[in-house]
Amino acid sequence: MVSNNQKVVDLYTNQKWSVMQISEKIGISRYAVIKILNSNGIQRRSASEAIRQLNITKFNKKEFSLRQNLGSSDESLKVAGAMLYWGEGTKHGNVVSFANSDPEMIQVFMAFLRRICGVHESRLRVCIHYYEDHDLKALTAFWSNVTGVPVTQFHKAHLHKKRETGTYRNSSVYGTVAVRYADSRLIEVITIWMMEYRTALLSEERPVSMTGRSSLSVSTL
Repeated sequence: MVSNNQKVVDLYTNQKWSVMQISEKIGISRYAVIKILNSNGIQRRSASEAIRQLNITKFNKKEFSLRQNLGSSDESLKVAGAMLYWGEGTKHGNVVSFANSDPEMIQVFMAFLRRICGVHESRLRVCIHYYEDHDLKALTAFWSNVTGVPVTQFHKAHLHKKRETGTYRNSSVYGTVAVRYADSRLIEVITIWMMEYRTALLSEERPVSMTGRSSLSVSTL
């Protein structure tokens, strides 16, 4: 007969269940589960990893699946996606979040998420930031078409006060949209790619000139 000790270790390390899930499954307290893990030298998960595993084991949220053996076109898309995220992506937290007002830029990033990162469609989320002179219904339909994400997966839109000066009127025709995918491991992967490409580019940079301008060769880009 398998002991509670063995069950706890197996459920936590192999099945990736949470302490609370194990407690409810076996019928022992959370404290007892933690005590067993500690006595067996099992290292506890970080908060972000615990949430990720709970989403998978309890709520059946599918994991992303990185595409392997990329062709030249997809390699270019991978670089483009990582560099876009370097410029416009959220660098902290547990959610991949990329925001922009350019529909084509959003399309490229969506292709990156789907073709390179292998994200699960049901976990994609979109949030629109708009102004008083926008038609939110029309914007929602527009961005749903651009992203390929159904309106049912859109977060509540954020209304901002309209600005009257500068280039706002021309540059914010479509408002701004944020594409989000909650997965701490995916943001780690994208960050690694981003740093690798950044390092590769900057390694070709020659010393900054006396004028203060970089002499990075165009040919290296």
